[in-house]
Amino acid sequence: MNSDYTISTASESDERAKKALPVEGSEDKSDILKLNINIPEILKEPDSIRFFGNAKYDWILTIEANSSEMFHRDSVEKYISNDWRKKVMYPTVYCLPEKSNNWTYLFAGDNEANTFKKFALAWKLYDPIDEPPTVYNEKTLSKFDKLVKKRMKKLKASKLDYNFPIQEASAISNGLSSFVTQNNQWAIIVLKADKEFEGKEIWDVMMSVGLRWGDMDLFHWNNDNREVGDDQLLSVWTSTEPGYFFPEEIAEGNVQTEDLIFGFSIPRSVAPKEVFNVMCEVTDYAQKRLGGQILDGNGNKLDKSAELERIDLILKNLNKESIKSGIGDALYLFQ
Repeated sequence: MNSDYTISTASESDERAKKALPVEGSEDKSDILKLNINIPEILKEPDSIRFFGNAKYDWILTIEANSSEMFHRDSVEKYISNDWRKKVMYPTVYCLPEKSNNWTYLFAGDNEANTFKKFALAWKLYDPIDEPPTVYNEKTLSKFDKLVKKRMKKLKASKLDYNFPIQEASAISNGLSSFVTQNNQWAIIVLKADKEFEGKEIWDVMMSVGLRWGDMDLFHWNNDNREVGDDQLLSVWTSTEPGYFFPEEIAEGNVQTEDLIFGFSIPRSVAPKEVFNVMCEVTDYAQKRLGGQILDGNGNKLDKSAELERIDLILKNLNKESIKSGIGDALYLFQ
C-alpha cells in the first residue's frame, strides 16, 4: 500500500499550511484553549541509567565481563547480532563502556566506545504497539535464558544478573496484558454532521479556536511542556476517508467529511479531566459554527458526567499501581 504521509518539521508544516490557506481564523476563540493545572514535579533519572531499560516493566539480563578482560565491540556485535536477536524477539541492547559509569544504547550512533564492562538485554514485558502484543510465558523466557547463557560462554562473561526471575517476569507480563488493555483508553467526542462538513469551514473553525494543522496531517492542540504528557493535548481527525486533512485539497474545495472526531489518550495526558472539559468547549464551538450532533465514541449522545467518571476510574487504576498519568511509567506503558 502506498502511503501519503511525509515526515516534516513543525515549521515546514506551518509553511505548507500558509501557502494553501489562512492560518488566522475569521474570529479569535483561542481563549478556549486554557489549562489551569499544577504540573507535578518530575524526578529526573540519574545519568547512570537515563539510557537504560525500565527496571519495573522490562525483563533485564545484565552480563558482566571478567575484571581482567573487557568485552570488545566486535565480539559483542558478532555474538549479539541482529540475526541472533531475531531468535529472542529483538531485545534492546545496552552497554556500560569501560571508561564510563553511564549506561547507553550499544547501537547508538554517538556511542564510540569499543570496550565494555557490562552489557544488558531488555525485553519490554508488554508493548501495546506490537500486533498482537506479546505476553511472555515461562517457557519462552526460559528459552531466551538458555540462548543468552550460550552467548555468555562465547563471550567469556563472568556473571549474569536478572532484575526478575523467570517466573516473576512472566507474571508481570501477564498482569500488564490485563492492566494496559483495560486502561489504554481514549477520551473521544464525535461531532456528527447532519450534512457533510465543508473543508474550508472546518479549517476556519480549527484556526479560530487555536488548533493547528501538522503532525500526521491532523489538527492539534500542541503540548508546549515537553517534560510531561503527550506531544498533543488533543487531536482532531475524521472517519471519512482518508481520515486526515490535506490543506491543498481543502483549498481546492475537495474535502467534505461526515464528522469530526476530537480525542486524546487518557493515560498519556497529564490532566485528562481538565483537557476533556476543554475538549467539550472546543466541540461546542465547532457545533455552533458547523452544526451537527455531539456524540460519544460509541455513537450515543455525549454524557459528560459519565465520561468524566470513566476518566476518573482510569486515573484510580493507575494510582493503585503508583502511576501518574502523562508522566514516566504512563508514557512508557501506554502508546
